[in-house]
Amino acid sequence: MKKSSDSKINPNAERIAKLDDYELEPHYEIDYRKAKPNRFAGRVKFSHGGARPGAGRKPASEPVERHTVTLYESHARFLRSLDANLSSAIRKLIERSI
Repeated sequence: MKKSSDSKINPNAERIAKLDDYELEPHYEIDYRKAKPNRFAGRVKFSHGGARPGAGRKPASEPVERHTVTLYESHARFLRSLDANLSSAIRKLIERSI
């Protein structure tokens, strides 16, 4: 491949010898002790992302306990006619009786 002094993109561009020839070193030693913290890091205000106000599961009015209940098939069918979720159906029956 022929190396030319003029660039195809900008023929008036200044030629940088090592950079234009892709003669970059495979590894550069960096002294991280001389690095400085990013002084702009705290100034950025993100306008997108994060949780929406009011998003997520709402807290329960009282804690829920786990119990095991054994039902007849006909009772379970009746409860499923009230609500597909058996726990919700049982809660509805309790609310009606109070």
